[in-house]
Amino acid sequence: MEALSDALTYVYSLCVGGAPIQITIGVEADADRQNHYSFSIMLKAGHIERAVCKPVTLRLSIDPRQLEFSCLSSKISLPVGCLHHLRVWLKSAGVDHRIFGDNDLWIGRDPDFRSIADASFAILRNATHDMLIYQAIVGRAHVSFIVRWRLVEFGIYALSLDYEAGGVGRILFEEYYLKLDCEPQTVSFMIYSIPAASMPRGASHRLRFWLRTPHASLSPASSASSQMTESYIYQRLWKTDDFKLGAYLDFVALGSKLTMGVRDPYSPQSERDHPHLLAFICFPRHSQLQESTL
Repeated sequence: MEALSDALTYVYSLCVGGAPIQITIGVEADADRQNHYSFSIMLKAGHIERAVCKPVTLRLSIDPRQLEFSCLSSKISLPVGCLHHLRVWLKSAGVDHRIFGDNDLWIGRDPDFRSIADASFAILRNATHDMLIYQAIVGRAHVSFIVRWRLVEFGIYALSLDYEAGGVGRILFEEYYLKLDCEPQTVSFMIYSIPAASMPRGASHRLRFWLRTPHASLSPASSASSQMTESYIYQRLWKTDDFKLGAYLDFVALGSKLTMGVRDPYSPQSERDHPHLLAFICFPRHSQLQESTL
């Protein structure tokens, strides 16, 4: 069998949640190990292409140019029709091998976000060529969510999200790489929060971040119809169930569970005069990208 010199791609099309998507499976020979191949998977929907699942390495005794795959999906969700369980199986000599699986793939065409009880939606207030600012009320606090684009190379962008409230901000995620078939200005976002049970009340929230692009049809006639009805493809890129923020939180409501610290009258002090142990401690860095549920 002739060695594979160039990477191969296998392309499959399917429809999920009313949205047409394209699955591209890449196969590339391992330069260091004979007959070993790296498999990767990309998903394209609504002008946006992104990586899903981690690459896997397989040893093949069959021709990598003659592979056959099966791509499956679907799951009950809210919004209805948006959550899918993606499965990719490799077929060989009557044997099926599952090589990719994603239980948290959220894609849909014009989903009914208003069906989500108690959701609070952010509103776009300002936009430039590389930044969008959304305003929201989260736990009675006025919060700005800032979405930033960074051009990596032609057609490839790195996306980041941070927030600011009351003069304090934090990065929620960064360096989320996307391939665009359109200008970034064509892309908009759906950001919303859902209150979670907490003490004090209003301190914990589930935060969801979706990307939105116009629905593109292969048929010119149906494409014109889509534009008239303003149809969009939505993809959830990021979420956290642990967004801790709120205004005028009633800590006294904790009652006997509450022990409030008292500020030292001499603080703050310069660390130059009073060295702090934390300056000598290095904590492991964890990724802030989180996954899963609503």
